[in-house]
Amino acid sequence: MKVIQETRLKFGRFFFRFPEGESAADVYDRVASFLESLWRDIHYNRLQQDESDEEVNLVIVSHGCSARVFLMKWFGWTVEQFEYLNNFDNGEIRIMELGSGGEYSLSVHHSDEELEKWGLSAEMIADQKWRLTASKGERNESCSWYLDGFFDHLQRSSDDNNNDADV
Repeated sequence: MKVIQETRLKFGRFFFRFPEGESAADVYDRVASFLESLWRDIHYNRLQQDESDEEVNLVIVSHGCSARVFLMKWFGWTVEQFEYLNNFDNGEIRIMELGSGGEYSLSVHHSDEELEKWGLSAEMIADQKWRLTASKGERNESCSWYLDGFFDHLQRSSDDNNNDADV
């Protein structure tokens, strides 16, 4: 077990696959497929029992890794951010609720202290607070993992190669 734990630290919790098991990256693929179906069902109102239902509440029960991956995928968190997230305690719940503008947030029902205990960084907590009033589809311009600048190094590399050719 010690060797496995040391190897896991080298690969990271997201990419390490336990013997005869799966990695969080494997779980990510399954969660992504589930979310695509869920988003379609929500969009086409397939989850409502009848047309008079104004809202639909969902309860998703899963293991801790799947729950963390679900939140990662939903909120667009990076692998690095995932690495800092803590598993839920047994029977612990996380509530995502629509904020007033139409974006889901963990901050509707959970305090900053709870979010911090779960491993969310100050930037992730600020994003959850922003989501309380954000309009659906709006981008949080102060959120670094949403910004196109994440790929700036690729543009520089391409520009550098072009400049070399001119010399």
